[in-house]
Amino acid sequence: MGRGKVSAIRFLIPLLLVSTGLLQSPTFVASQVTRDYWPTEDWRTSPPEEQGVNGSKLEDAADFIIDSGARVRSMLVICNGYLVFERYFMPVLYDVDDTHIIYSCTKSVTSSLIGIAIDKGYIDNTSQLLVDFFPDVYIDNLDSRKESITLENVLTMTSGLEWDEESYDEPNDYFGMTNSQNWVQYVLNKTMVSDPGTIFYYNTGGSHLLSAIINRTTGMSTLDFASEYLFGPLGITAHPWIFDPQGIHFGGSALALRPRDMAKFGYLFLNQGEWDGEQIVSPDWVATSTDSHVPIYGGTFSYGYQWWINSPSGYYSARGYQGQLIFVVPEDDIVVVFTSDMDDVVISTDAILSTYIIPAVQDNIAPLKPDLILAILLSSGIIGIAIAVVVYMLKRR
Repeated sequence: MGRGKVSAIRFLIPLLLVSTGLLQSPTFVASQVTRDYWPTEDWRTSPPEEQGVNGSKLEDAADFIIDSGARVRSMLVICNGYLVFERYFMPVLYDVDDTHIIYSCTKSVTSSLIGIAIDKGYIDNTSQLLVDFFPDVYIDNLDSRKESITLENVLTMTSGLEWDEESYDEPNDYFGMTNSQNWVQYVLNKTMVSDPGTIFYYNTGGSHLLSAIINRTTGMSTLDFASEYLFGPLGITAHPWIFDPQGIHFGGSALALRPRDMAKFGYLFLNQGEWDGEQIVSPDWVATSTDSHVPIYGGTFSYGYQWWINSPSGYYSARGYQGQLIFVVPEDDIVVVFTSDMDDVVISTDAILSTYIIPAVQDNIAPLKPDLILAILLSSGIIGIAIAVVVYMLKRR
């Protein structure tokens, strides 16, 4: 297709979207397009250009990673529901079938299980008090502030509990908890340093409490609950997950998934919690989880329900130690996955996303499916105008 024809299409599609009001919705692509398949069995692959993606820019991203010397294990790009790019940078060590410990990406999975437990009536709502989930546990340093911590405070890491997890190079509360004989007790016993809901403290211990709450309210292990209501429907069968001395799966870390399965989890959220006609996670939970609840790190990011939000750039992400990432970009209908083994931050995967991947998608108009084009034209009432505009602009070229 010549540049003139591309320009005509670029002119027409925004015109149609504006006329129908669809352009106003940033999740238009993800929530309006009917998927022609679901990757439950596995992802279908597609050349990038068939999905309107500039494949050379994706190759540029891979070359940048290689040239940087960063120990990135894999990079996957899903666009329009198709796997358009997949690269394993250490093929001798890792390939498509290998699971990777996703570290704190686990937190986003655990959060989704809380949402499912609420949907199924095991938990009433996020306003429930934390201490009410542990009526049989004697809690040290209990005061009125600790008694007022809600489930939402734990989800947004604003519990007010004292917690030091700034660096993993020296002893901190993360290691204090994982070296203790009772991880839940360790977290619950911490003193309060701020009023609940006021200050963000990164707290993997709080995320582990979420797993304990799932265990206590459902009567199932967190992994069994996930296998039945999340992993099973998505076709995720490989999911090793360590647990604490009491047998509670680590809600804040140490789940292992294949990169393609990480992409499935991101794709579930991209599609508002729907999977092949079944509502796995409610749309309200998806929206609330990925909405900004508290600004962090000078406003560069904000935090949702165990998700990191980059509102100015239009994406949110699950993020794990050493460079495990699940990016969800609703505006461009893409999911991007990285797994890495970077002890130090050698490169910024956010920069790769914004410099290479998103521009690769936005370089070309993604193909609109015929049924969607027809629906837009019929609903717009401007078929004649649309055709006239296209014909006129193409003739001018």
